[in-house]
Amino acid sequence: MNAFAFYKKVVALNSELHRNLKFAANEVNFLFACDTTAVLLAGVEFAEAAREYPIVFVRAAGQPLRPVALLGVRTGENLFVDGQGKWDARYIPAFVRRYPFVLAEGAEPGKLVVCIDDSCPALNADHGELLVNAEGKLEPRMNEVMQFLNNFQQEFARTELITKQLEELGLFVQQGARFDTSTGQTFQLNDFYLIDETKFGKLGDEQLPALFRSGALGLAYLHLASLGNMRKLLDRVTERSTKQAAPDQSVALH
Repeated sequence: MNAFAFYKKVVALNSELHRNLKFAANEVNFLFACDTTAVLLAGVEFAEAAREYPIVFVRAAGQPLRPVALLGVRTGENLFVDGQGKWDARYIPAFVRRYPFVLAEGAEPGKLVVCIDDSCPALNADHGELLVNAEGKLEPRMNEVMQFLNNFQQEFARTELITKQLEELGLFVQQGARFDTSTGQTFQLNDFYLIDETKFGKLGDEQLPALFRSGALGLAYLHLASLGNMRKLLDRVTERSTKQAAPDQSVALH
């Protein structure tokens, strides 16, 4: 899972180079994410996200398991963004809402720096809310953005620890899913992980207190409940389908 899925030109925010930087938030729509089929989730988002999206877990090469919200089943299609760039769901994941800002590794190992997508036209020196003033100092709005980014990063790190706790108990199973629509289309989701309900139900009483205290127990229940949204996702595919059936397509989540 690419942490910069829809960022085109990530550059570090520089108080000298980005003097007079402004952000026209009203000019940002969600077309930038129209071809993104899944986004990373922090555990604090599960309660809201589970009402809208299937939550599954993926593992990129050499990376730990991480939770994602499924946004589509066809390669290059986000079923929650329409042709006008409107997001069709009550909850929008923080991974999406933070755009065009992001934290990334800096020159110093282990240190994160605030970056922007320099290709985003809403970031400019002409109009919008001021982020960096003429003296190179951050305005309150930019400080709010930085706080949002730091909070997300902290919550995501906490989520990785919780996920590791569940994985160490051997609860995850790798899955694939085939979807057949009423229009004759077939879609295949590959390489994702779910919590095995049978294994989860056999956890001993001695294991539950630690899972409860860390938040892992609640996260597991919300993940399992969210899987009912798979049907809703397929309904969205059917709504977008053309009269002519498309060939089989597959998407691997990593």
